[in-house]
Amino acid sequence: MLLIVGSISLMTVSLVSDHFDKYVQQKHDTTLTAYKNELMVSYLTSNGTWKQSKVKKIGARALQDGLILVLKDADNKIVWEPSQTLLHKATNAKNIDSMNKTTEAIKINSKQIAQAQFSHNDALGYTRHDVAFINDLRISLAGISAFVFLVAIIIAVWIARDLSKPLRQIVSFTQAVASGDYRNQLPQQTQIVEINALINVTNELSRQLSKNQALRERLSSDIAHELRTPLTTIQGSLEAMIDGIWPISEARLVSLNDEVIRLTHLINNIENIASIEHSEDKLIKVDTDLSKLIQQVLSNFQSNLEEKKITLDYHTEKVIAVIDPDKINQVITNLLSNAIKFTQTRGKIIIKLKRISDNIVLTVEDNGSGIAEKDVPHIFDHFYMADPARNRQQGGQGIGLAIVKTIVVAHGGSVSVDSKLGIGTIFTVKLPLNN
Repeated sequence: MLLIVGSISLMTVSLVSDHFDKYVQQKHDTTLTAYKNELMVSYLTSNGTWKQSKVKKIGARALQDGLILVLKDADNKIVWEPSQTLLHKATNAKNIDSMNKTTEAIKINSKQIAQAQFSHNDALGYTRHDVAFINDLRISLAGISAFVFLVAIIIAVWIARDLSKPLRQIVSFTQAVASGDYRNQLPQQTQIVEINALINVTNELSRQLSKNQALRERLSSDIAHELRTPLTTIQGSLEAMIDGIWPISEARLVSLNDEVIRLTHLINNIENIASIEHSEDKLIKVDTDLSKLIQQVLSNFQSNLEEKKITLDYHTEKVIAVIDPDKINQVITNLLSNAIKFTQTRGKIIIKLKRISDNIVLTVEDNGSGIAEKDVPHIFDHFYMADPARNRQQGGQGIGLAIVKTIVVAHGGSVSVDSKLGIGTIFTVKLPLNN
């Protein structure tokens, strides 16, 4: 910044000097042209002759302007030149030959009748007033430049201080985050919009990393717990049978087999989530009639609905969407399975499918047990169960809704839940029509 200010100041002084030089040169040229024209008029008004009195007046005036006029005729003979007395009276010149000279030809009808030689003290013919003016101007510009340069230094120091302090804080903060410390947040205290935006983004990054870290820790704990329970059951039963405490019976073997199946199902679900989360580009999307797909899923649950005497209201439009039918089948299956599981006998489930603008909206509503308000924000988290004891009794693992969200997000959509404890739950899936 300081370099720019300095360069601009130097350029300003240079440009002013250059323009003033051009002005003086133009003024000089105009003055010479005026004297030449005046000599020409004098010649014409004197019937084609040179009158010493007229030329002398012109020459004397030229001396006052700092010019020494020497007039020569067509034969290069001197018509008039100032006397030494007049010369030294009007100027300080001691040697005319050492002065700069400009020769102007005087022509009438393209015929040269004389030539006027003007001598002056410098190339541009600066007068005393010209020199004083340009010197004053340069001093003023130099003073202004120095002042601007000083102000620029103050501003640069202030900006550097305001920039460096939050940047140092951000660097220190990101180093702490990189080491796994997510406890603190950066304060937003600058007047610079861009720095504040960087602080906000950095804070949000820290929050997301903290959330992901907590999720990983809870996920690891939940997976360990979910795996430990069936393994402990299997190990205890096997040890009891090996030690002869329990006789080996078909019922116990079937129970052990059920635990193995549950364990295998859990592992498959974990693999399924990981596969969907990291393989969005592997979704096999085709044009699919969603209303027919829903009907296929409903037919698979017909016996479950009849067993609990649940009333099903089904309102759909014919909607063709670009989706992976197998994955969306799993979404509908999980949502309907949840609705049936938590709806009491003789309850009611309502399924709606409609197109809104460029989106498809699917809702699955039940009048079942509902979800507590504190549990709603976590209902799509891996292994989260609002009522763990009841869920495990019903074969739940807290992973079905996590799979639903993963699949829907992989399709570029969203899923939300609206629930009230003891009243019922509504799951809403929104998918883009053309994905």
